[in-house]
Amino acid sequence: FTSCCPGWVNFFEHNYSDMLDVPSTARSPQQMFGAVAKTYLADKLGVKRENLIVVSIMPCLAKKYECQRDEFKVNGNPDVDFSLSTRELAHLIREANINFNALPDADFDNPMGESTGAAVIFGATGGVIEAAVRTAYEIFTGKKLEKIDFNELRGLEGIRAATVDFGGTNINIGIAHQLGNARKLLDGIRSGMYNFHAIEIMACPGG
Repeated sequence: FTSCCPGWVNFFEHNYSDMLDVPSTARSPQQMFGAVAKTYLADKLGVKRENLIVVSIMPCLAKKYECQRDEFKVNGNPDVDFSLSTRELAHLIREANINFNALPDADFDNPMGESTGAAVIFGATGGVIEAAVRTAYEIFTGKKLEKIDFNELRGLEGIRAATVDFGGTNINIGIAHQLGNARKLLDGIRSGMYNFHAIEIMACPGG
């Protein structure tokens, strides 16, 4: 199971506690970035972690709850101090009378300013598992991936299944978005209806 959607993770923890050993132990991008910022970046800047404030801008309100979880704190200091929604950011921009069209173009900050095509699709349903498949394919096969688009993983059906060929080994992948569909998929796994090697679940419609 993917573990980057805090709404899904919270739902899973409360409703499927017998399966808690299954999800990926990887943090969400928000929490990965916060942890690296409070260690690597703080060291680069010569700043103590408690004096560095990390603010994320997210379309997801569940990120606010996520950044407050105790496992994402070091001696009480959170990896991500504040998580603002995109709506809150838009409100702040209007309050400050910032004209985006008048702002000059700028590059990402360095360090930690890299971006990839996989990051672009990450927020859409099927995007997380497609990004993972791109990397896993090259690690598993030792070959350069020629076709980076896995269209079989894309779509808006509530529950989807796809098989990806890993150099002669078929990997069965399940995808669900919205928690009602997540429940159906999980109950199907329990009953033996579904058999997947990897599963992506997102709480919100569309990802």
